[in-house]
Amino acid sequence: MEMMPTYLVFLHSMPETAILVSLGLVLIGIKPALTRILLVAFFTSLASYFIRTLPLSPGINVFLQLPILIILLAYICRLPVTYAVITSFVGLISLGITETMLNFIIYALTGISIQQALSNDLWRILFPLPEFLILVAIILVLIRYDITIFDIYGVLETERTIGNEDKQYK
Repeated sequence: MEMMPTYLVFLHSMPETAILVSLGLVLIGIKPALTRILLVAFFTSLASYFIRTLPLSPGINVFLQLPILIILLAYICRLPVTYAVITSFVGLISLGITETMLNFIIYALTGISIQQALSNDLWRILFPLPEFLILVAIILVLIRYDITIFDIYGVLETERTIGNEDKQYK
């Protein structure tokens, strides 16, 4: 696999991972602590750097990085593994959909394809910036207006309440 330049760990991989984690957490109703998110992003990006040095087919690296992300989320953010899995997949799917849409828009507006961006060091840094800025704005709006697709703590609270009511009636 292609060797990732070290500067991309800090300028691309870390911000992207922080956005993925934040988006996943916020969408399931968990308010993220920035320091924990940055730790997860740093260690996941570092692992990604080393995974990309392995002789793997393109795309296979994600299957190695995802379990690392889940483990780091569970440990650093003190989440149950199921929440870490849900967070990772919700974030990954949301990021993937947004990235695909924005890549089409960027190509339509600038004529710069992904292949061209990847072949030029400067474009490799600048190309994802619109995506990052839009996703950070979306995350801030989601937090501000308390928008979720699945409020995991709300569901747990409801289950606890229902469980308590059942005990009261027995």
